Amino acid sequence: MEPLIRLVNIEKSFAHGPGRTFVLRRISFDIQDGDFVSIMGPSGAGKSTLLHILGMHDSAFAGQYH
Repeated sequence: MEPLIRLVNIEKSFAHGPGRTFVLRRISFDIQDGDFVSIMGPSGAGKSTLLHILGMHDSAFAGQYH
């Protein structure tokens, strides 16, 4: 069965001095039709950033979103 949502190696980062600070790094998962999903983690873990990508409010990321 084809997943309803598929994320493959999603990465989001910001320039920080000479390098980059990663907010999300190599996030991959599938959500099937009928799945109940919860996103949990400590403050600063990237939960809101991931939700902005899933909701298509943010397009400045690397990886694949199907």
